[in-house]
Amino acid sequence: MDSKIINAVCMGVAVIVIATRVAIIEEERNRIYIPKEPRINAIAQREFYIDSILNRGERHYVEQIRMKPVVLYRLCDVLTSRNLLQSTQNVSITEQVIVFLQIVGQNQRFQVISNIYYMSVETIHRYFKIVLKAIFKLYKHLIKDPEDTVPAEIINNRRFYPYFKV
Repeated sequence: MDSKIINAVCMGVAVIVIATRVAIIEEERNRIYIPKEPRINAIAQREFYIDSILNRGERHYVEQIRMKPVVLYRLCDVLTSRNLLQSTQNVSITEQVIVFLQIVGQNQRFQVISNIYYMSVETIHRYFKIVLKAIFKLYKHLIKDPEDTVPAEIINNRRFYPYFKV
């Protein structure tokens, strides 16, 4: 009689396990699956953000990158003509310079910029260094050594001259 009870208990446990498994399979079948593809088109979002900076008006432009559009495009032209910067497959010269200017002008962290542009922190850092080196190479052409003479406007003005005495 003990063997009949053991068989009945085993059969009951087997039925419970099978019923549970059928319920799990049915729940899996009815579950809505989210496809494993990116939810954001990073390139399109990045282009949209750049366009929002470039086309929203001069005041917004100056607030974001601390210079007027004409100056930005001229800087990009100088960097391109002197072969200091090159576009890559995913990032244009203008975008590289805008990222650099936002980091410098807004005191933004690389992490914040990487979230805005949907790039890794390493990529943002790499482009920052590339643009920084290009800007450093321009100093020979843009910065003059100071002359030893003091302009007459400063010497004749009591307000300024005391600060410029040698």
